[in-house]
Amino acid sequence: MKRRNLVLTFMLVAALTLGIGYAALSDALDINGTVTVNQTAAEAEFDLDVYFSDAVAGSTTDLASVLDTDHDMANFTVNSLATAGNTATFTFTIKNDSDLDAYVTPTFAADGNTNAEYFDIVSDWNGQPKTITAGGEMDYTLTITLKKTPTDTIHGSFHIELTAEAVSR
Repeated sequence: MKRRNLVLTFMLVAALTLGIGYAALSDALDINGTVTVNQTAAEAEFDLDVYFSDAVAGSTTDLASVLDTDHDMANFTVNSLATAGNTATFTFTIKNDSDLDAYVTPTFAADGNTNAEYFDIVSDWNGQPKTITAGGEMDYTLTITLKKTPTDTIHGSFHIELTAEAVSR
C-alpha cells in the first residue's frame, strides 16, 4: 500500500511538473471574441477631417469658394474667358486633419445650364486620386480652356465633390 501511494504521489508530482513546465515555456495566449465596429459613424468622423480648406481663382472676375458646412464641396464659376484658347485657373487646397493617411478623390461636375461644349477642363491630378498624409495638405488645380469663341457671353458654373478613404497601415 505504501508503495502504491508512493507511485501515485510520484505520478501526481510528474504531471504537475509537466503542466507547470509547459505553461512556463508557452508564451502565446489565445483570446477569442467578437468586435462590432460601426463603420458608418467611423467613416463619417474620418470624412469630416478631410476637407477643402481654401479655394482661389486665378482671375478677379472668376469665382471660387468652399460653401458647404462639411467643406467637402468646392464651387467655381468661369467668367473671364472671351476667345478660343483663353484659360482660367483655380486652385483648391485639400487638408487632412485626421490621424490616418487619406486616399482622396475629387469628382468634378458641371452645374445646371453650363454649356460643356465650350470648356475643356484639366486637373493637375489627371483624374487620379492622391494620398494625403495624416496632418498634411495638397493643392488640386484645375485649368479651364475655352474651346471655341462664343457668339454670346457665356459662363460656366461647376463644382467638385471630395471623397476620402482612410489608407490602412
